[in-house]
Amino acid sequence: MNCMRVTRVLQSYLDGEVDEATARRVAVHLEDCRRCGLEATVYREVKKTLARREMPDARAVARLRDFGESLLTESDHSAKAGSDEVPKDPSTGA
Repeated sequence: MNCMRVTRVLQSYLDGEVDEATARRVAVHLEDCRRCGLEATVYREVKKTLARREMPDARAVARLRDFGESLLTESDHSAKAGSDEVPKDPSTGA
């Protein structure tokens, strides 16, 4: 089994939703392929975190909220400026 095929079935494999033959082929590939093995490890960690249903880090939530509010503020300013005005590129100021 190659990386592309593993990528297509990886989530189903990790959820135990593939047949036995496919599961064996994926398992062998994950043992041999560092990249796919790491991807599987990341999926497992995400799944474990979601299963624990822990409260997210308050600082991360605050950063996300601030980011969302900054997008809304930026959107409001753009709408008030009019649709004819081209937004400035923050990296160049132009």
